[in-house]
Amino acid sequence: MSALEAALALLVPGGTPVVEVRGSRRGSAAAIAGVSSARRLVLLDGRRLSARRLTRLARDAGLVVDRELVVLPGLRTAAFVVEDSVESLTWFWNAFATVPPGRSRGSLLITATTCLGRNRHLVRWVGPLVAGRMVIVHRP
Repeated sequence: MSALEAALALLVPGGTPVVEVRGSRRGSAAAIAGVSSARRLVLLDGRRLSARRLTRLARDAGLVVDRELVVLPGLRTAAFVVEDSVESLTWFWNAFATVPPGRSRGSLLITATTCLGRNRHLVRWVGPLVAGRMVIVHRP
C-alpha cells in the first residue's frame, strides 16, 4: 500500500470516488460531473502549481474544499501526505529533511538547503510548487 492509498484510507470513507485531474479544464470538469451522485470526492493532480488549479476546479463545480494536502515527493512516488499549511510543512521539513546517511558529496549543499527550508516564509511558497496535490471536497 502506498502512502497515498494509506492516507486515503484514513482521511475519507471507503468507496469515496477519486478523480485524477489531467489534461484540459473542460475534461476535468466532465470527470467530476461523471461522479455527480457522490457526496464527497477526492481530487488529485500530479502537476506543478496544482493547488490553485484544483481549488478553482472545485469552486467551478460547486464543491466545498474540506482539506488541501501535499503529496511528497509526487503522486507517482508518494511517500508522505502532509496538510498544506505552513505549520505542517515546517514540521515535516524539520522532522524529515536531513542529509542522507553515508552522503558526503554535496552534503554542504544539502545541509544549506535543509536549513533554508526551515524558514517559515520560504515554506509558505514551497507548498504550491510541489507537484503532488490532494484536495478533499464535498457537495453542499
